[in-house]
Order: sequence, then C-alpha cells, then structure tokens
Amino acid sequence: MTRQKMPGISKQCGYAHAEVTREKCYSKIILKIATLGRCFAEKKMADVIDSEVFQAFTTYATLVVLKMLLMAPLTAYFRITRKAFVNLEDSSAHGKTPEDQKKLLRLDPEVERVRRCHQNDLENIIPFVILGLLYTLTGPDLSTALLHFRAFAGSRFCYTVAYLCTLPQPSRGLSWIVGMVTTFSMIYRILSTVLLL
Repeated sequence: MTRQKMPGISKQCGYAHAEVTREKCYSKIILKIATLGRCFAEKKMADVIDSEVFQAFTTYATLVVLKMLLMAPLTAYFRITRKAFVNLEDSSAHGKTPEDQKKLLRLDPEVERVRRCHQNDLENIIPFVILGLLYTLTGPDLSTALLHFRAFAGSRFCYTVAYLCTLPQPSRGLSWIVGMVTTFSMIYRILSTVLLL
C-alpha cells in the first residue's frame, strides 16, 4: 500500500502530519457520516416521541391495556364469589372435604361471561397497541389520530359494559364493529403510507 500526500484531506480529517493513507481518511469520513446518520435517526425518534399524536396514543393505549388487565382480577372475583373453579387446587381452599371440592369444579355462566369478555379484550387490544404504534409513525394529523384512538377506547369500554351487564344485542356487536373498523382504518393508513411491494 502506498502512501500519498494529501494535505487538504489530512487537514479535513484532523490529522497533524502531512502524509495520510486514504483508508484512514475514508474511514474517518465514513465514521462522521455514520455519526450524523445516527444523530438524525435519534432526533427523528425523539420528534416522534415528543409529538402530540404519540402522547395521545400512549394515553389511550394505556387506558385500554389497564382495562384489559383489570379483567383478570374481575374474573377471579366472580370465581370466588360464585364458587366456580376449574382447577382442583383452587377449590381445595374453599371446600372442606374432597366431595365438596369436586362440587366446586364447575362452570358458572357469569364467570364464563367475564372470562369471554377478557378473551375478547386480548384478541382486540393487543393488535390495537401494535398497530397504533405503527400508525403514529406514519405521521397522521392529530385530529384524525384522536378520532381513531377515542373511537377504539370508547368501543372497548362500551363492549365491556354491554357484555358484563347483559345488555341486549346489537349493543355489544356494534361496539365490537366500531373497534374493528377503527383498527382496519389504521391498517389502511399504515399500508398506504409505507407499502413497498
């Protein structure tokens, strides 16, 4: 490998001596470019996190995830108060004899209703959180994003009330449809923004 004198480049690269190999100079330039690229990516991510759309998403995603998490203790409450268990070890704490414990191993309609509501939350809220995050990265208008987030959160709370209070149909079905339409609207925005086929 031959060394060449490159006084202009050596000053740009910050070397004090006059002779510099091209590889050293190029690697230093590439390192600077990579550092600038990383700084740009970090700034862009910071802009996304500081945006009002991301803050709105964080608020509504936290609300629906909290609602979903509270369904598990609600299911446990209904199991204990209705004395309806699915595992023998759970019924042993509430039954004195083995016969009493076996009688507690049963399905209760109210417990199953709460459990099914929780299952439906898992099927709908987890995709919303993932897709909502991707949706915020597409840079939607704040008003449009708020409409999506509020419609979904409202539909999930209405669905839960309709399911647990045994409201007549189509109340539960309509609230489920509103949530699904909102989710598919976000999917459409994501795909129309970043579709690379």
